Amino acid sequence: MSFNSIFLSYTFGVLMAQTSCKDDQGSNLSKTTLALIERKRQNAILLRESRLQDRNVSDSSSVLGTKDRPENDVLHSRKRSRIGQLDELFTDVRCRECNIKCNASYLYEKFKECVCDECKEKDKDQFKLITKTEAKSEFVLKDCDLDFREPPLMYITAPNPHSKKGGVMKLYLQGQVYKRAFDVHGGDEGIDNALAKRAKNKEIAMESKMNKKLADLRKGSKPRQPKQAHVHDFGDEIFDPEADEYSKICKSCDYVHCYEKL
Repeated sequence: MSFNSIFLSYTFGVLMAQTSCKDDQGSNLSKTTLALIERKRQNAILLRESRLQDRNVSDSSSVLGTKDRPENDVLHSRKRSRIGQLDELFTDVRCRECNIKCNASYLYEKFKECVCDECKEKDKDQFKLITKTEAKSEFVLKDCDLDFREPPLMYITAPNPHSKKGGVMKLYLQGQVYKRAFDVHGGDEGIDNALAKRAKNKEIAMESKMNKKLADLRKGSKPRQPKQAHVHDFGDEIFDPEADEYSKICKSCDYVHCYEKL
């Protein structure tokens, strides 16, 4: 089957679905169905843009003779990216819950999770999204475990609801975060041990901080002793015939007091 025939059949199917939905004024479509229609429309546009872009690249290369230009390398890389997206579009991906096709589902597009939109809506707790801070706190993970350990976890970004001026939030799929914690800590028991160890270290740190504050309070509550001026306690007088002077040495601080007699 040629590319044009695939594109025309796919576009025709989407247009027919939209037309039938508009004609059927008496039926109320669910949000999931409307979202699926919109995704199919976007995929049809993606097919058309990819075809037009391939045609522009071939025309510019044949007319201008610029096959070896760096600009065309960028275009060919974009072409390969588009082809990869089209391959995923026509791949038969099935939902692991109900076994229906879920190529255009939200979880598969964003997280490569084989779950359709209907199953996602039925069990929202299982497919919950959590922030990066929650992922690190609940599963005792580090930034490197989420973003650098192979394969890096997929995420979506969202504006921070607590601060408009703050940076965007990273949202991860809770199930994928749990699997990563399972691998990092070596199972559920390892996760529990890591949580217990962190709680114990936190308790020790708080106790140490409290003891330091109490020590500072005790130190500040003691009355300060007034400083007394030092009074020298000199010993016997010593005469130095070469320098023709007398001296006395303090018994407590070894201070030497030299003087002359008339």
